[in-house]
Amino acid sequence: MNTALIESIKQSDGRYLSDAELRPLAQFVASFDSRYATYTYLKDNGETLVLNALRRLMSTQHRQVVQEHGSKCQRDMTYTLECIAKAILLDDPSGFMEEYVVWMQNITRALHKESSAIDSYRSLQTELTDALAPEAAQLVNGYLEKLVTAFADGM
Repeated sequence: MNTALIESIKQSDGRYLSDAELRPLAQFVASFDSRYATYTYLKDNGETLVLNALRRLMSTQHRQVVQEHGSKCQRDMTYTLECIAKAILLDDPSGFMEEYVVWMQNITRALHKESSAIDSYRSLQTELTDALAPEAAQLVNGYLEKLVTAFADGM
């Protein structure tokens, strides 16, 4: 759940939380329906979105990469959407950055695949923008943008 709220609870030993400390809970509850709907959509449609993004990528300079490593790309991109969906549901962008983005950045850098990874996830962003409601697309693409930025920083 929201890390700011969890920290406030941990530090509240022997007292009630203040209104300011409860604000993250109120925001968490207020945005839950939207986050849950986005999570559910990604869970139900993630594989299709990834396949469509890879098809789109086939028309770029990365065609050979997709042909050679398509199943690995599909696996990684599907896993990325799962991690994003969980981060959205829990409202935990910092956890996504710390636990997933840094790990994925290191792997991509070690394999020297930053360019194809950036283009792959840009393709996925396009698919998400076309498929999701604007609010949900903005939410998911914000996470993907963090991932793409991490890949670009590693170049």
